[in-house]
Amino acid sequence: MRRSRGFSMAEVLVALAILAIVITTTIAMFAEKTRRMRQASETILAWQALSNEAELWRRVPFTQIDVASSQSFQSDLTLLKPLAPYTTAVKVDAPRADVRNITLTIRWTDGHEAHLSVARANTGGSNLW
Repeated sequence: MRRSRGFSMAEVLVALAILAIVITTTIAMFAEKTRRMRQASETILAWQALSNEAELWRRVPFTQIDVASSQSFQSDLTLLKPLAPYTTAVKVDAPRADVRNITLTIRWTDGHEAHLSVARANTGGSNLW
């Protein structure tokens, strides 16, 4: 019986195929992780900007919330620079005379968008509470 030295060609090819599958899967996982981290970061920025804008709309006196005119974001939008190009929109609806529904929207690349709705009611008091 002869002693064999080293590996046969078939063994080396199988090992290389397994190694290629592992490397390809690992690279795909890292690419997906990077994509999801970017998407999460963009979503956090959008929601922070929506939160800032909602706070400003909460402080606007009820009588100054106009349904007919086109509204735009009033807050500082430098926070959204990483999302460029982006668009913002404010829609004000009045389902009743004493209620205003304010919907804030941010749209950015690849069809991503975030919405936040604020319902304001005319309580006759201060706009703070």
